[in-house]
Amino acid sequence: MEKAIFTPLAGALAQEKVLEMIANNMANLNTVAFKGDRATFVLQEPEPEKRYESPLPPANFKVGMEQLMYLKGNEIFNVGIAEMFRDTQQGPAVQTLNPTDVMVEGEGLFKVETPDGERYTRAGNFAVSRDGVLATQDGFPIMGDKGDIVVRAGSFQVNDTGEIWQDGKMVDKLQLFRFDDENALERVGGNMFHYGGPPEGVKRIALPSVRQGFIEGSNVNAIKNLTDMIIAHRSYDAYQKAVQSYDKMMDRTNNSIGEVRA
Repeated sequence: MEKAIFTPLAGALAQEKVLEMIANNMANLNTVAFKGDRATFVLQEPEPEKRYESPLPPANFKVGMEQLMYLKGNEIFNVGIAEMFRDTQQGPAVQTLNPTDVMVEGEGLFKVETPDGERYTRAGNFAVSRDGVLATQDGFPIMGDKGDIVVRAGSFQVNDTGEIWQDGKMVDKLQLFRFDDENALERVGGNMFHYGGPPEGVKRIALPSVRQGFIEGSNVNAIKNLTDMIIAHRSYDAYQKAVQSYDKMMDRTNNSIGEVRA
């Protein structure tokens, strides 16, 4: 009975992670080129012969479980998060007619130079700094073949392959990259990613495809995420009630031990 309480507890912790993920998705419904996260579950089967260093529910929940240190080995079924991954499906094209807006079609991320090093982004809602440098909304320069992309005052054109033309001359060309391991891209805020994998895993896209005057919308489906939130919340509530029921049964059992009846 004592260990059985950890089955609904594991389920509740998994649903809590899902609710956090969905909340982040919903908060970025209007974020340019945002890619929503998804989660899959896994059934962790009993392995009572093993002796784990950490207790169950497993460490992927990232919660303090010091009070469960006496529980060694997976002696019961538990549910856990198998994987949390980004949905890389392209978002909708939104026409802005703004010449500094550039949308990536298909795969590829822009390279951005920041004080913390190179970063990557899909957000093409650029701006031109006071120095005439094409940059992100936070003022970080977008990298081209020649480094910082400098455009003089006046209009400029970006063709379908990322070449930037001004006054009949090609100024520079946007650099777009893909990655062998998408999981090595870590969100670092500002709608940007840091690549933590090996350098050979970064590949320059030889023939990129972009559209000037458009931005990519968020690929988060509001209706689906709202539905998933309701399901996750009801599941969490059911697990919580199961934990409370086990707690009440254990409390009643403990209070009945040693009771003397006439």
